[in-house]
Amino acid sequence: MNKLSPFPTTSRFALQTNFGREFYVAEQIIRLESESNYTYVFFKDRKPLLVAKVLHEFEAMLKPMGFIRTHRSHLVNKSCIVGMDTEGSLCLTDASKAAISRRKRKEVIRAITPPFQAA
Repeated sequence: MNKLSPFPTTSRFALQTNFGREFYVAEQIIRLESESNYTYVFFKDRKPLLVAKVLHEFEAMLKPMGFIRTHRSHLVNKSCIVGMDTEGSLCLTDASKAAISRRKRKEVIRAITPPFQAA
């Protein structure tokens, strides 16, 4: 719940598709990848969806839900990150990889590294 609304805060959002407006849950998204003015949305349990929306619009919507921009063409769900390979790409739960730009490398590493806790 947030202070302005009596309704619980949810991670559901709507996307306009060929079949009309469909609702999705952010936790089911692994990553988003842009291609020109379109964005592919990759889910945990369904086929990728091509949406006529730029990645910047998704970033504004999904950043509060735990997504990070790793590259100009990638937006990744932090909970789906498994590790980082030797080339510096993120390895995700679906065995795909997301590139990290040199400019965003420090920011991404800081966002995915858990804080140090002394024993």
